[in-house]
Amino acid sequence: ESEFAFKETTFHPKDPSLGSRVMRLSDSVLLEDVDVEGIEVGEDIVLLRWGVVKITKVDGGLEGEYIPDGDFKTAKRKLSWIAEVKNNCPVVLHEYDHLVTKAKLEEEDNFQDHVTPTTMATTEVIGDAGLANLGEHDIIQLERRGFYRVDKPYRGKDSPLQLIMVPDGKAK
Repeated sequence: ESEFAFKETTFHPKDPSLGSRVMRLSDSVLLEDVDVEGIEVGEDIVLLRWGVVKITKVDGGLEGEYIPDGDFKTAKRKLSWIAEVKNNCPVVLHEYDHLVTKAKLEEEDNFQDHVTPTTMATTEVIGDAGLANLGEHDIIQLERRGFYRVDKPYRGKDSPLQLIMVPDGKAK
C-alpha cells in the first residue's frame, strides 16, 4: 500500500451504529513490543481491521506478506497497529493511582504507612494521525488501554497530545 492508502472501518467493531472512520494503511506498521515477542517466521498474524499477514522475517525487524484471503481464525495473534507514516501524532498518556493503599483508614492507622509510593505513570506513545484533531476535554477510547480525556490538544511536534486516563473503577 502507498502512504496514501485508506480503508473505512467502524469506530467500534461490535457496534456499527457508532459510525465509521477512515484508517490509514501503509507498507510499514507500528506494533507494541509486547505483542510481537516470540513471533516466528511462517506465523500468520491478524492486523485488526485489516487482514492476515504471514511473517517472512523476524531478525532485524519484522517483515511480512499480506494474505488477502487469509484465515483470521487460524492466526494465534490478533494485533492492534497503526500505519507508520510521518504525520502520526506524538501522545503522552498520564495515569493516576490512588493516593492511599487502604480503602478506609482507621483512627489507629499511621497515615504515612498507607501512602502509595508512586501515584502517577507517564508513557510516551505514537498515535494515529487522527488524534491530532481532538479538542480539549474530548473523551476517547484507546483500544486495549481504556478511556482517556484530552488534557491538552496536539499543537505540533514540540507540544504532543496530553491524555489523562479516566478511571474505570476496576482494581489493578
